[in-house]
Amino acid sequence: MKYAVAVIFAWAFALLDVAAMPFLHPLGVSPDLVLIFAVCWAIIRGHDEAMIVIPICAVMQDLTTSDPVGTSLLGLAPIVPLAVAVRLREIESDFLPAIATVMGASICYGVISMIVLGATGQEIAVFQALCRVVLPSIVINALFTPLIFLPMHWISPRPPAWLQGSTRLRSSI
Repeated sequence: MKYAVAVIFAWAFALLDVAAMPFLHPLGVSPDLVLIFAVCWAIIRGHDEAMIVIPICAVMQDLTTSDPVGTSLLGLAPIVPLAVAVRLREIESDFLPAIATVMGASICYGVISMIVLGATGQEIAVFQALCRVVLPSIVINALFTPLIFLPMHWISPRPPAWLQGSTRLRSSI
């Protein structure tokens, strides 16, 4: 059932990305709601579920964009390692790690998209793409994260902290 909900929301956010978000472009870029949704799922629900939901999100995004097939899967793939890395934190909140993961995932997605588009023969001005697309998308995606994170956090079933122990992963180092 949870994966059916993920498919529905991923499809809805992918449709919003192509239908409504091009009209909302502060700083010259539009927010990537599918990326934000995938990161929020990875932070709130854990990396085990994210390994299933992220490919679902990537397929939904690939179906609605004109990028080469598989670009979204390559671009969203770093979310799981980033989410696991921020779980090795010293704070008990999930919100700041979600913001940090969205920012890191935005960088990875932008750079990977440029590499894929360059590999397909399209000419890319790397410095301009970094300054005019990747850096503003980091800020915009971080600013739009609470709109997806907070409702997901409120409705996400979680066992009480005293029952599950600490939510923080511990490093053996």
